[in-house]
Amino acid sequence: MPTIAYHTLGCKVNQYETEKIRESMEKAGCKSVPFSSYADAYLINTCSVTAVADSKSRAAVRKALRLNPDAFIVVTGCYADIEPAQIRSFEGVGLVVAHDEKDAIAERLAAHFGISDLRHTASGMQPRPRTRTRAVVKVQDGCDQFCAYCVIPYARAGRKSRLVPNILDELRSLADFGYQEIVLAGIRLGSYEDGDMRLPELITKAAEIDGIMRIRLSSIEPWEVSDHLLDVMNDPKVCRHLHIPLQSGDSDVLARMNRPYDAKEYDRIISRVRERIDGIGITTDVIVGFPGETDREFANTCAMIERVDFSRLHVFRYSPRPRTKAADMTGQVDAETKRVRAEKLSKLGNDAMMRFATSHIGKTLEVLVETASGKGSKASGKSGVQLTGYADNYLSVVFECDLALRGSIAGIEIVGVDNDGCARGLVRY
Repeated sequence: MPTIAYHTLGCKVNQYETEKIRESMEKAGCKSVPFSSYADAYLINTCSVTAVADSKSRAAVRKALRLNPDAFIVVTGCYADIEPAQIRSFEGVGLVVAHDEKDAIAERLAAHFGISDLRHTASGMQPRPRTRTRAVVKVQDGCDQFCAYCVIPYARAGRKSRLVPNILDELRSLADFGYQEIVLAGIRLGSYEDGDMRLPELITKAAEIDGIMRIRLSSIEPWEVSDHLLDVMNDPKVCRHLHIPLQSGDSDVLARMNRPYDAKEYDRIISRVRERIDGIGITTDVIVGFPGETDREFANTCAMIERVDFSRLHVFRYSPRPRTKAADMTGQVDAETKRVRAEKLSKLGNDAMMRFATSHIGKTLEVLVETASGKGSKASGKSGVQLTGYADNYLSVVFECDLALRGSIAGIEIVGVDNDGCARGLVRY
């Protein structure tokens, strides 16, 4: 049976979609191999959220072609959807799949290799439905907000939500496989809607499933953080963490971005979140160098970052995206100014991350044991391996424990903090 290598760029929704294809192909008897390996086929699920993502997507295609020029190479994802001609220009790419045809990728791979039954499990064993320790489950897709800088609505048009029964069936299956933490993901997660069921009701239903100990949410837009959602998040199974994109701390920039809130409203939203959920970790995204961004506007963003005190900050340098309004705006900011501003914001973000981690010294947190940290012993299966994991509030923790605990939740006392803001801990239970 053929070997297939998978490479995913971008968001958790992309991760989910790749994993579903991998699962189908493994059920049919195909062997999954690392992307750095020689393989009969390569699936590359691309991203186009920034120019850097575009570059990484192209680099992944070139790498697959180098590893095996005769392989069947399938390219999908937002970059393939936005710029299909560029992908097709790579000699050796066998298939470019648009977003609305992703569900047929497994069938097309199977047809290429002459596999007649995708449902067949050659080994007699069901493949593990996810490759990571926490399981991502896509519940929503698409966006119609059309922020001025964002190309994603052109690749994932409209908003679509999965049916609640289908989601719950998948969650029960994951619980049966032993997953203790699941991540509910969507392009616009907060817009989830199935009849009378909204995201808070879905979370409540998910929390009722035996075996699932933690429910984590992917990114959610500020205007979709409702009081009902915050009430539901006080369930002990729901992780005390929200990723709420800011993008800019200046109201004029936010208006040019077509973001439906201003700086004061964002401040009020964060205050409301902290009032209702004790100890929550709040992470965010910020864009520097948006067209027309002045020194004063950037200073307002810096002040917002310091005032809100996020637990983690993702900084992006603005890059013009095709079809978007911002690409045609005047006042494009030069690359050097973007670099300087990005470095300043990254420093503010690192300082905030250090403060957040340090505030937990002496506390014992429940941490999902995940992967070898790469900072100590290799994952040999012996006790004392150095592993990393995340607390429910998304604090990253490094600790030593038996590799057999991977995938389980352990009580870790925080005893120190690395220079990079990663907490150090000791297993207590």
